[in-house]
Amino acid sequence: MTEMNHQRAMVALLKQICGRRRIELTAFSGDWIFCLQKDGRTTHVFGYDFELNSASAKMICKDKAATSDLLEFHRIPRVEHRIFHGPQLAGYVPQEGSWEAMLTFLGACPGGVVCKPNEGTGGNSVFFAKNAAQLETAVYQVFGKSRSLCLSPFEEIEFEYRAAVICGKLEFIYRKIRPFLRGDGRQTIRELMLSQLREAADFPKQLEGMKRLSEMKIEWEAIPESGESVNINWRHNLGQGAQPELLTPDSPEWEPVGVLAGRAASALGVQLASVDIASTPGGLKVLEINSGIMMESLVHIHPEGWSMAEKFYDRIVCAALGIEDGR
Repeated sequence: MTEMNHQRAMVALLKQICGRRRIELTAFSGDWIFCLQKDGRTTHVFGYDFELNSASAKMICKDKAATSDLLEFHRIPRVEHRIFHGPQLAGYVPQEGSWEAMLTFLGACPGGVVCKPNEGTGGNSVFFAKNAAQLETAVYQVFGKSRSLCLSPFEEIEFEYRAAVICGKLEFIYRKIRPFLRGDGRQTIRELMLSQLREAADFPKQLEGMKRLSEMKIEWEAIPESGESVNINWRHNLGQGAQPELLTPDSPEWEPVGVLAGRAASALGVQLASVDIASTPGGLKVLEINSGIMMESLVHIHPEGWSMAEKFYDRIVCAALGIEDGR
């Protein structure tokens, strides 16, 4: 069931922060837009977007291909996102069409490609394709809902990190742990999966996250060794079943991930961002930059999620209204 606007954690957190800071909060459009006022200053929140970022910075971040191109221009390592327009934008498509160019891109990626909407979020409508038939299916499905899509080389990503940055300061980093099965040396992968489903408290959500198990090419009758991990999703999205693991400043990944996130945000002129960074065989690479700060999944999954979100949103509100946040 879709969550109503007023049920969002974001709404409750804004009310909590504004009440404590004595900020006047007025809601519009069913709790999708907010006006915050204090001491003669005003700022707005639209969905998950705050006014700290410029309009151009927001538009760049929402456009995966634009973000990719600009990061390359600024010599920041990133996972390439090549844009292709659908029939809705026929006037921007070369006369020879896009299909041959898509096949050429696929041919240059021996590990396959990831096909996704150019402006999508949350891992929705994201497909893996290793041959022309799979690519055709993916393109058809994405163009059915989106005007443009991106193709990216499929990367063997060990971990994906999300780093939150506000006005050049690193706030937090968490690692996304993909859903996996833990071998016991006795049961097959099929038996481990069934056992996990039987014990799942959120059975419907577990099933939702397993819709595309066929993409993993799992050998169901194989018996993993005791302690061996078997990934059951190649996506790292929290909304697709991944779990967040909070890093601390003494974690070995903290500095390199934080530095790259800061460089990426600075290059694009983004004051407020969550930067997704992939750990690949070729090193750390920026996947995308989000100017809209959505923390709904983190709040519901991580035991410290509510506290993290409250502190982060509080600092955002303070920066937007020029309030000393006490740090």
